[in-house]
Amino acid sequence: MNICIIGAGNIGTYLAAYISMKDENKVWLHTSKPESFKEKMVLVEEEKNITHEVKIHCITSSYEEAVGNADYVLITYPSFMMEKTINTILPFLKKGTVVGAIPGFGGKEYLIDPLLEKGCIFFGTQRVPSIIRLEKYGESVILKQRNPFMKIRVIPGEYSEKVAECMTNFIDIPCIPLSSYLAITLSPSNPTMHPSRLYELFHDYVEGETVYNRNPLFYEEWGTMASTELLKLDEELELIFNGFNVNNDFYPKDIEKIKIRYNIETPEELSKKINTAPGFIGIDSPMVEVENGYIPDKNSRYFIEDIQFGLCILKAFAELLNIETPEINKIATWGQNFLGKEYLVNGKLNGKDVSELTIPQNRGIKNKEELINYYKGL
Repeated sequence: MNICIIGAGNIGTYLAAYISMKDENKVWLHTSKPESFKEKMVLVEEEKNITHEVKIHCITSSYEEAVGNADYVLITYPSFMMEKTINTILPFLKKGTVVGAIPGFGGKEYLIDPLLEKGCIFFGTQRVPSIIRLEKYGESVILKQRNPFMKIRVIPGEYSEKVAECMTNFIDIPCIPLSSYLAITLSPSNPTMHPSRLYELFHDYVEGETVYNRNPLFYEEWGTMASTELLKLDEELELIFNGFNVNNDFYPKDIEKIKIRYNIETPEELSKKINTAPGFIGIDSPMVEVENGYIPDKNSRYFIEDIQFGLCILKAFAELLNIETPEINKIATWGQNFLGKEYLVNGKLNGKDVSELTIPQNRGIKNKEELINYYKGL
């Protein structure tokens, strides 16, 4: 197989290195900084205490070179870069190429029509395959914790088994096909986890006044407030799914729930699980150092992606389904004010910046019936 990986961050570098270890695969890694890469990449499997030296077939800044011969193109960019990336690679894709978004949430399903029209196959993943950390860009990457499985939705659905089998072979993690893309967009992952913790950390932040004396660990110091907010958001996710599923068109078991994922009941139990998760060790909060301490890094994808391409999409669903979501409203309103945006006004998505959002209303979906039918066909 010829595989192109787009994006050389945590996930992209890991995928490029891991898939390259198999002799039958050739990997092209697209990065804006190919000169930063050593001849061989070091991949550390922390759980197994194994270190590999891996040669990646080609590292390039040319999309044409990276994509032109690819059987699979795996895009690891954040949601706000997805539309531009698809438009850029489209001329170089061949019919039948499988294009994957890892992870697949963030409204990516609204961007794939040009791919399907060209005869490509698309899939998105419900979560990332593993917890990864770059040790040094272009040189070494650490596989901290391998997830037990990865759920994917393939479009058109007739290719589900084939793509799941190939991805399983690539990463040695069972890939399980989903019956609808809705299970990916409603995944209780980054779009609800990150904002919950950001709110706990920075709800009292005042621009130009507040400076924090240290940068707390994002997960190991995760507190009860973040867990309380996350569980409330998860309850509203369930209400939104129930709004979709009035006629039993979707499978409830496809939708993950925080309490089931972590086997907990209370916020305190959830915090303990997150504090002690091996894959979450040593991760700082999104902050930048200033003269007297630290302030939030508003350029972090935690802020940009998970408010605009996370909570706002959930709010858009809720509006079309006529579901009240006070917790989403609270966190999204705080987040937009923090970023200097106006998406929600008085709890409704009618602010001056709403045209920036990748939401169904901006893609011509006007009511509950159209929304449900869209996801029934996806």
